[in-house]
Order: sequence, then structure tokens, then C-alpha cells
Amino acid sequence: MNLNIVKAILECGKHQPDKIALVHNENSLSYSELVTRIKKVAHGFKQKGFHHDKIAILSTNRIEFVEVFLGIIYAGCVPIPLDPKWSQSEVNTILQQCDPRMIFTEEAYTRNLRMSDNEIPLLTFSHEETCSYAGWIDSLNPAAEVDETNELLFIAFTSGTTGVPKGYMRTHLSWMKSFEATSEAFEFHNMEHIMAPGPFVHSLSLFALMQSLVSGATFHIVEHFHAKKVLELCENIPGMILFVVPTMIESMMREAIPGRAYMQALISSGGKWSEGSKKRSMEVFGGAKMYEFYGSSEASYISYIDVYAENKPNSVGKPFRGVEISIRDEHFKELPVGEIGQLYIRSEMMFSGYYGLPDETANVFRDGWLMLGDYVSIDENGYLHLAGRAKNMIVSGGLNVFAEEVESVMQLIPAIEEVMVFGQPDDYWGEQVTALIQWSGEEHLSLKEIKEHCRRYLASYKAPKQLITVDQFIYTSSGKIARHEMKEYMRRVML
Repeated sequence: MNLNIVKAILECGKHQPDKIALVHNENSLSYSELVTRIKKVAHGFKQKGFHHDKIAILSTNRIEFVEVFLGIIYAGCVPIPLDPKWSQSEVNTILQQCDPRMIFTEEAYTRNLRMSDNEIPLLTFSHEETCSYAGWIDSLNPAAEVDETNELLFIAFTSGTTGVPKGYMRTHLSWMKSFEATSEAFEFHNMEHIMAPGPFVHSLSLFALMQSLVSGATFHIVEHFHAKKVLELCENIPGMILFVVPTMIESMMREAIPGRAYMQALISSGGKWSEGSKKRSMEVFGGAKMYEFYGSSEASYISYIDVYAENKPNSVGKPFRGVEISIRDEHFKELPVGEIGQLYIRSEMMFSGYYGLPDETANVFRDGWLMLGDYVSIDENGYLHLAGRAKNMIVSGGLNVFAEEVESVMQLIPAIEEVMVFGQPDDYWGEQVTALIQWSGEEHLSLKEIKEHCRRYLASYKAPKQLITVDQFIYTSSGKIARHEMKEYMRRVML
């Protein structure tokens, strides 16, 4: 196996130089053109004497992001993608933490950069600026093969749903093993066109992009997710493989014409895909293969389920090949089938640690096992069932309630558009199970009706004791409910 992602892409440039690698609106790059630009970028870093240095990219999805990201890796340096949706404070906190030797950005985001070291070169993706990226890359010649290796592939940051983002480190090996596992599990026999309309700064879209290029497919860049535009692209390009989060699927279903052939495969992650949404998706996108997978930035791919083939409601499927699963109690003792405990995994796809946080890294590893912070059970057929995340667990009357378990039951109610469950401090209960609800229409159910519904599926103590209607939720840039921000917002509102 070639354990360098860029060298695998260079091979595609040799074997299919004229095939289109990237498309963005009216612009495109063939594999030979992409390889040339990767080599130019790498040559630029070598000229500056960079060696294993960190280089930041603050940008939306665009072709330049891809060629810079890959050029950094080819030069043996380490790319650090930054989220344009972060606040100025978050961006600069991470820059101080990482201390990059160079920054690539768009003109619109330069105002978010408080440059304490004026010596750090800053290049913008703009044709108008004399110091822009376009002028810089045009001045460079593509170098010969760069004989530079770096086990570290990149450093990226969690979306920060519960606070300050942490940098997680990925190796070439972890992603090459992930490509193998997903190609087998999702039966990628015809990888010609791939799209992941989420931001490249998040692992789902970045992984799909890299898998597309390593496989010699054409990746279709979407700068911002727009349901109608994504569906039009899918309809115009037969055989599209689409990597999305559940909120995107919901948006697309509102725009789609049921029964029309839109895509070859729909792959969902980044949040629980509700059973109701899966059923509607099978009606609307009936011709497409559908998979849901469970994973994390730290673990990469853990388990997956074929939405059509396996009738396992609320299961996150079976482990990918090469993933070892262990479910343990608080004393690290392995639990039997059917019992809920903390999930530990081992695989070659795991991350190598948190950047600059040795104590945080040590806290999530034990005897070679990675602790996910998720509570799960496994059934007699080897299917995983996610109870909830440890950080979202509510202790009410001395009993544990998993927010995600209650949410999945409430999402079965057609009148509910979106729901978030959390614990409100309470003198009697310790924490009171509280549900924030965005209603889908005029019908608003009473607390009594919600409780009656929940008790058909859950123990009585897990049913919400309080309902709060919200007009809309705050979301992270990866499409998940921003739980931390929503809790802070409700705390301020209820003061």
C-alpha cells in the first residue's frame, strides 16, 4: 500500500492525465493540471526552507484549497484547515496554539486575523492582489518529485459543540486504511463522480474529497450547501455518490421530486439519521443505495448500516472491517451482550492524539483502546445500539438518562421538526429532563401528549418534564445542533 496520499494522487496523474479531478462551477482541473499545481505549491515551500512546518488554510470550499492542502502535504509540511465560521477569537486562539509558518486565506477573512508576528507570510485567494496566491503560484516552477515524508497528514479541529475546539492529528496510514474500509463496506464499484457539499474543514467532506482523488474519480466542489443546486448537479451527472449529514437530507427531500433518479449512493453521517427520515428517503430517493455510518474525528470509521438491507431500527450497524469493539463499565470491565456501557475501539484508522494536549490524549486512551465517550450496547447479532454521549447524559433522580435516546423517540412525532434534550438544574430531581422543540407546523402537542408518546418506548423517568418551544436552533458549521450554545442561550433567556 502506498502510505502517502499525495503520491497516490500523483499516480492518478500519470495513468489518467486528462481525466477531470476537480470541478467548481465553470472551473475544472484535470489530474495532470492538479499534479502540476501540487508540485508548484510544494516547490514554493521548499524554496522558503520549510520542513515539517505547520501551514494554516482559512477558506471556503474552492479548487485553491485543494491544491494548497495537497501541496503542503507533498512538501512534508502539515496543513491546518480553519473554519471560516469561527469567531475572530477562536481563529486567533488556534493560530497562537499552532504557530503556523504561513497562512492562506480569502480576502474576506483577513479581518479575522490578528497578526502578532508580521513576518508570517499571508497569501489570499484573489486575482486582484499583487501578493495574492495566484501571483505566487504563477511565479513557481513545478519541481521534480519531492522526496519528503511526514507521518503526520494534517491537524484539524473539532467543531466545538461543547466549547473550545481541540486539534486532532491524523496520519497517512489512518486515512489510507479508512479508504479501504469504506470502499469495501459501501461497495464503491463505480467511483466516477463524488460530492460532499459540507465544508472541507470538517472530516466528512475532507475525507470524501481525498478518497475521490486517491481513487481517480471526479470531485464536484460545492462552496455552500444549497439543496436545489445539489439536486440539480446530481440529476445532470449520472452515478453521483453523495456524502451528507442528516440535515442536508431533510432539505433535499423538500426540493426533490419523488422517484426521480438523482444519485447512485447516499451516505449519511455527522448526526443520527432518524428512522422517519430514512423511510421518507427511501420513498424520495428510491433508486439510490443508502448507508449510514457512525464515526468521529478521533476514531474515523466505527460502524455502518445498509439502510435497505438491514431492518435494525435505531442501530448504528456493525463495525467496519478492522475495527475491534469493546463495551466496558466504569471499572474497565467488559460487559456482556445487551448491557449498556462505555464504547472502546481499536483500529488502524484511529487518530494519533490531540495536538499540544498530552494529558487530554492520555485521558482517551487506555491499554491501546480509544474511549469514545459514547454509551452503547451490542446485540446478539453484532449490531451496535447508541444510547448516548457521556457528555450529554442527564442524571435525574439518581437515574441516568441519555439525551439522544429521548430525542430519537421524540423525532418519531410528525409535529416535531427538530428536538434537543438536556438537563435543567432542579432542586428536587438534580437535573430535570427538558426538551427544546421546533415544531414542524401549527400543531403543538402538550407535555401530557409528549409523555404518553415517550412512555410507549421509554421508562417513565426518561420522559421530558418540561417542554420549551424555540423558533430555530443554532447549528455548528457541520450541520449538528450546537448544544453548548443552545444551553447557554436558554440559560440567558430563563434568567
